[in-house]
Amino acid sequence: MQSVRDRLEAVLSRLAVRADNESVFVKLYPEAARAAADAADGRRKVGVTLGPLDGTI
Repeated sequence: MQSVRDRLEAVLSRLAVRADNESVFVKLYPEAARAAADAADGRRKVGVTLGPLDGTI
């Protein structure tokens, strides 16, 4: 199974490529997103999640 962090990095990469052409997002917070992804991966590793959408990207 692909980690939440791996999926997040893929999304951030796609956003970086498109950021020059399209201004969909006003501000990105990649470090906060990475911290949240790492926390979700940690919870999934021990089998405890915040709910069915925890770690969904």
